Amino acid sequence: MWPELHFNIKDLGAALSVLTAMITPALLMSACGTFILSTSNRLARIVDRVRYLSEHLELLARANTEVQLREERILRGREEIKMQSKRLSLVQQALTFLYLAAVTFVCCSVSIGLTASVSLRYYWVPVALGILGAVFLLCASIILLIEARKAVRDLHEETEFHRRVTRQFVGLNSAAGHTSAVTEVQVPHPPARSAR
Repeated sequence: MWPELHFNIKDLGAALSVLTAMITPALLMSACGTFILSTSNRLARIVDRVRYLSEHLELLARANTEVQLREERILRGREEIKMQSKRLSLVQQALTFLYLAAVTFVCCSVSIGLTASVSLRYYWVPVALGILGAVFLLCASIILLIEARKAVRDLHEETEFHRRVTRQFVGLNSAAGHTSAVTEVQVPHPPARSAR
């Protein structure tokens, strides 16, 4: 019923070669860890941005109509929250693939040790797990690339919105006959140190 097991490790050299083969996927596990750390930081920044935008929109909704360009600001805030939600979904997918890749590389390392130590006929398992982990890592990289492009596009749209707001403010001030005087900002000087 059980397959006949023959242990191939009979000396120190064979044991060291098995350990060396098992350590090989650790390089890819290290790459996955770096990816997971940076992607988690990106996820946290997006969550903080969404919370800030939600609070800002709530303040704008409660404010009276005296706020300049209130409707435009609310519309822009809603669009930005939608964009951040798409980015959040992409980063979550990338994290899922990265965790799957890390687990697959760990399983690859374990399977290398098992198949090299025990004479079983499933030597293709470590190769398949290594390829699968690499595919997961590739998918996560592509998703992060797409998310980065969305982030840059969102930044360009936000910059363009602020330019339009600035031009509209200038138009409103000139139509009302207001002259905006630019005053010099007074920077407080540090206290003088007493000479010793």
